[in-house]
Amino acid sequence: MKLTVKNIQQETADTVSVSFKKAGLFNKLKYNPGQFVTLHIKLNDIVHKRAYSFSSNPFTDDEPKITVKRVKNGLVSNYIHDSLKVGDKIPVDKPGGSFFVKPEKGQQKNYVLFAGGSGITPIFSIISSLLHKEPKSKIILIYANRFLNSIIFKEKLEKLRKEYEDRFKIEFLISKEIPVLDNYHHGLITDGIVMDVLEKYDLAFGKGQYMICGPFGFMEAVKSILYVNGVSPTKIKEELFKRPDRVVLKNGVLSKVQIQLKGKSHELSVQGNTTILQAAMANNIEMPYSCRSGMCSTCLASCISGDISMTEGHFLEQKDVDAGKILTCVSYPTSENVVISI
Repeated sequence: MKLTVKNIQQETADTVSVSFKKAGLFNKLKYNPGQFVTLHIKLNDIVHKRAYSFSSNPFTDDEPKITVKRVKNGLVSNYIHDSLKVGDKIPVDKPGGSFFVKPEKGQQKNYVLFAGGSGITPIFSIISSLLHKEPKSKIILIYANRFLNSIIFKEKLEKLRKEYEDRFKIEFLISKEIPVLDNYHHGLITDGIVMDVLEKYDLAFGKGQYMICGPFGFMEAVKSILYVNGVSPTKIKEELFKRPDRVVLKNGVLSKVQIQLKGKSHELSVQGNTTILQAAMANNIEMPYSCRSGMCSTCLASCISGDISMTEGHFLEQKDVDAGKILTCVSYPTSENVVISI
């Protein structure tokens, strides 16, 4: 499927929203609030895949939209900001991801949503969808940014807050400036701030459905706060855009990784700080992948022999890991010889 760019809108100094023309009746793009779409961007004869969350509401917005923050040295994000044009056609994969909601008219929940920086993208889609399609539910958003002018969708969020003032509450966290408004806090996310916010809106920790999206450190801090206050992991959903760089496990030691793919065998030398997917891509081996952050199962494989280590927070359940399943995008070799099968 290809999507045609209809409009490019500047949201903040380093963030743009890209909307696409509505697809035909028999080629409609279907997605749930919070899911992402993988773009195929061809640069210098090489196709680069990048997953971006929808910021649009699938129930009320005719045109699907993604919102992209410029990343330092980011090949695709910089292309989208500097070179993408209205009318361009972009090949895409089917929408995916497990970070989503399916609003139900008769459902009554208390959603507590945490967003950090560009993590607001899927959260905004979720908020708009729930407000329109789940009228009995209430939403609290805690949204962290470094500066006031870096708040993505600030005006849109404030408009929704005023329109649904009995059901939608927002508390902003600003780390690099001292705001003076009632629903703004200075500093980073803390146990005290979360407790104050929930108390302000008369909600006990155990009564909420929690969703988190943002930088790794922010998300880890939020999860720690929720766990300490008795929130079950079953009540928490998370979406991580980018994982932190991994420290080399074995200085100067390379692992020999054999990849069995489509009836062929490929052998690679992989350093301990490089994922199996990264090494395969660098050697022009066409491996299946999408999100590159362990949040989908597109790059699912089996570890036949040897040892690998996956970063925490990935999509797989423990029973799958115990059975030898891995996600190559977050898997690092930790033994001298590794064999995987796809």
